[in-house]
Amino acid sequence: MSAPSSKKPPAKRVSQAQLTTQFTTVVGMSLTLFLLGALGLAGLFGRHASLQLRQQVHVQVYLQRELSPAQIHEAQLVVAADPAVDGVNYVDPAAAAAELEAELGESFVAFLGEVPLPPVIDVRIQAEHAHTEGLAAAAARFEGMPGVADVLWQNDLLSAMEATIHRLVPYLWGALGACLLVALALLNNTIRLTVFARRFLIRNMQLVGARPRLVRRPFILQGVALGALSGALAFAGWVAILTLLKPHVGALEPALLSVLAGGGVLTGAVLGGAFSAFAVNRYLRADLAKLH
Repeated sequence: MSAPSSKKPPAKRVSQAQLTTQFTTVVGMSLTLFLLGALGLAGLFGRHASLQLRQQVHVQVYLQRELSPAQIHEAQLVVAADPAVDGVNYVDPAAAAAELEAELGESFVAFLGEVPLPPVIDVRIQAEHAHTEGLAAAAARFEGMPGVADVLWQNDLLSAMEATIHRLVPYLWGALGACLLVALALLNNTIRLTVFARRFLIRNMQLVGARPRLVRRPFILQGVALGALSGALAFAGWVAILTLLKPHVGALEPALLSVLAGGGVLTGAVLGGAFSAFAVNRYLRADLAKLH
């Protein structure tokens, strides 16, 4: 009596056409997610550049020449305690005159008989206060201090910069919204092509009595897997861009990389599963004549 056969059934092979479709889907989804991430990074870099510009805003507080060293020190403490101030630097008249003489190559102090420059407190403004209203309020507080002769700041330049930003922001948001819609449409079409290649399988599953939830499940799982893989590939592209821009944006922070990696994989998985479900639902409700 022969022993029962212990051979395992042959493993199910994925057809070449299905592999090609999955590869094309991953490439398309990766490029789309890369575009979405690049748009987000562009907005982040723009915010970073705006913050850097605002951190360069300075206000010069000119003090009266007859003030004593104790009064000058007290004025520095009062200015540094202002809520809009990020830091102060006192410019001594004698040191400033010596530096100016070194640049000019001649001594004007000896000719005049005195140092013509007043004591100055160079004030660095916090980024959140570096706008026209905040600077105007801070300048008004400085001007009301005892011993202050004048307060100067680049009001015209800052106003022109803010006006330009406010004028361009609606167009930038419009372009960002259009690119986002195009990217989502490309992603949806890419996944629909994957489901389209297996539309007759969906019909066969319906004919044998499979419930819609059972029909959708393998497609959703495949969409989640392909989306997660695409998100990982898109993350690799983002890291490559950040590495190329490292001299301009600084070193890559581990927290930022973790957020980008998790966000890319999670976004890809969610979008892949959601669009797969929508595409399958379309063919679940479609007539047989429309499948050809």
